[in-house]
Amino acid sequence: MFIRVATLEDAAYLPRIEKSASELYRAIPHLDWLAAGQVIARAEHERLILKRSVWVAETSQDNLVGFLNAEVLNHELHIWELSVHGDWQRQGVGTGLLRSAYQYAVETGLAALTLTTFKDVPWCAPAYAKFGFKPVMNPVLHLRDALNAGGGLVHHECPQWCRLKALT
Repeated sequence: MFIRVATLEDAAYLPRIEKSASELYRAIPHLDWLAAGQVIARAEHERLILKRSVWVAETSQDNLVGFLNAEVLNHELHIWELSVHGDWQRQGVGTGLLRSAYQYAVETGLAALTLTTFKDVPWCAPAYAKFGFKPVMNPVLHLRDALNAGGGLVHHECPQWCRLKALT
């Protein structure tokens, strides 16, 4: 498996990965609606791919199994979505995608990686904490907007935290 920057051709496969990844939420009663919910539209993936801020995990058989899409906001790389196909979860795919985003942020001189995540889901906030993300209690405006509106991608009306990994 290797990680690479996504191409426009990849955009067609990303909703399928996100849908598979969301099945994990069926195990949490107050979040099970996410498994049946809306995924990020192909046009939104394409918009971010054109900014070169989407990475995909690909197997040796040219099969996409995960993606991370992000966007530079106020000198920080904000991660909108990290999804790994259900068959590939807990095998380091998400960590590899995070490392690629981190490397990009460092190489381009950004100040931090940011994201919003569920604070009461075992594979969300605790996993990001292991990667070095810390909770942000008073998020700056762009993080508040992301927290309140899901960045315009998918609206999550559940307890979330903004998380930040400083790069300096």
